[in-house]
Amino acid sequence: MSALLLSMVFATGGGLGAVARHHLSLVVRHQFPLSTLIVNVVGSFVLGAILGLLLSDDLVVAEHWTRLALGICGGFTTFSSFAYQTLELRAQHTWKQAVANILLNMALCLGAFWLGDVVVS
Repeated sequence: MSALLLSMVFATGGGLGAVARHHLSLVVRHQFPLSTLIVNVVGSFVLGAILGLLLSDDLVVAEHWTRLALGICGGFTTFSSFAYQTLELRAQHTWKQAVANILLNMALCLGAFWLGDVVVS
């Protein structure tokens, strides 16, 4: 598959993920950046599970499926939003929430990715 076509698959996935993230942010409203935390944890789990399946030794999958999964989860997860919201919490002098946002995102997203991979293995 050509590099241009793989890039288009990745971009399509990114668009789908971004739309899903936007809709979730409209549904989940909270003073704490809860929708970003949910998106990052769910996206980490899903990517861990999908890549665990796609990249397993006994499953041969075309590269476009891996690119699509990376695009969707990359468009869905929101690390840049996480960074902005954490700095906003700090600027508002809500240090505890800023630290909680950092710790929860790091611990839960790493754990979710690991769990996604374990579940499908």
